[in-house]
Amino acid sequence: MSFIINDDTLFDVFGNPSIFQKQLDKLSIDITKIKNIIISHDDWDHISGLWRVLERNKNVTVYICPNFSQEIKDKIRAYNVKIVEVNGFIEISNGIYSTGEMPGVSDKRTIYEQSLVLQTPKGTVVMTGCAHQGIINIVEKTISKFKDKIYLLIGGMHLKDITKKEVDETVLELKNYGIENVAPMHCTGKYATYMMKKTFGQNFISIKEGSNINLA
Repeated sequence: MSFIINDDTLFDVFGNPSIFQKQLDKLSIDITKIKNIIISHDDWDHISGLWRVLERNKNVTVYICPNFSQEIKDKIRAYNVKIVEVNGFIEISNGIYSTGEMPGVSDKRTIYEQSLVLQTPKGTVVMTGCAHQGIINIVEKTISKFKDKIYLLIGGMHLKDITKKEVDETVLELKNYGIENVAPMHCTGKYATYMMKKTFGQNFISIKEGSNINLA
């Protein structure tokens, strides 16, 4: 999974470098214009395309969690690019924020992950990689910080490995938080996606390869 924001910011960089490169070319994305790259977490399917970008553009800042593996940190530094280890909320560029590192658990291992928050003319947007730290926890942290309802929740929400009852409760909780639109992807899971579509109705956004969302 990968998002490009305002032509100069990447959030996650896919898992297969060759396919990622083909997608960049297909969508006419100029790698040399990228200024910021935010990696949600250091699982291979969110970071493997990074090296293709860094080979062609050294004028970028890569935002990572402090508890990423040392191997990943060393590999990024080998490209002589700027690295920022994000502990808490920071503004990356105008209207684009990182939630900072939040711990989560998957398959009995701790995963450290950050999400993005965008302040747009349409409202607050929360963008997640896998949400291992819990989609409700991310929503609560965002609302606590910005004191505003969420216009759009988009990305992987990691609800694929929990019970249907837990999914139902989570989706209802998201609705009760006043989230206006949802666009589930990646690891959200088929049942959770179905329930979001059923619950949010016309405010459910279906995302596929090459989709574009105008938030102006």
